Amino acid sequence: MAAVPVHPIAERQVARHFLDAGATSMADAIPYAPARPSRLRAFERLKGADVLRTDGKGRWWLDEERWSCRRSDRRTKAMFALLAVGVAAAVAALR
Repeated sequence: MAAVPVHPIAERQVARHFLDAGATSMADAIPYAPARPSRLRAFERLKGADVLRTDGKGRWWLDEERWSCRRSDRRTKAMFALLAVGVAAAVAALR
């Protein structure tokens, strides 16, 4: 049974909150207090990656360009992982 990818799901939920609120620029920044521990961790990860930026007054906004890059990087890593598993399976089948 495959594990559910909790980190990407929580990050998407946090990003969706900002996108739904229209908080995509410093002028539109909003306060954010996550209710769930998983979303708090996702919020901290996104802050650390500069996807969520602050206006310096306790309000936050989503940098859409960095969010798009983060999602693209994650997909690229997943594709390489799948490719590596496929190559390993092919090598094992040929032995």
